[in-house]
Amino acid sequence: MFGKVMLALSVLLLTAESAWAYVGPGADIAFISYAMTLLIWILTVFSAILLWPVYALVRKIRGRDPQAKLGDGVPNTSSTASPLETAAEEARVASHADP
Repeated sequence: MFGKVMLALSVLLLTAESAWAYVGPGADIAFISYAMTLLIWILTVFSAILLWPVYALVRKIRGRDPQAKLGDGVPNTSSTASPLETAAEEARVASHADP
């Protein structure tokens, strides 16, 4: 019985004609927008990875060391200091730097 069902199913599937159905422009637009989003995401990631040493070099040249401690004349940009502490330190440094 199982063999007859499989034979009938395979005959039906192998002899079936393809359906000529109209999908419409919606599927194309969705695929293109997904592909463009994926491409832009990949380009952004690669550019961030490739430009990271350039940003570090610019920070070093300008004298903005992210590892600097509070009170050494360089504003602290670490995430451990609260924004109020950072703002107060920047204001103190700026007031002492001006003649």
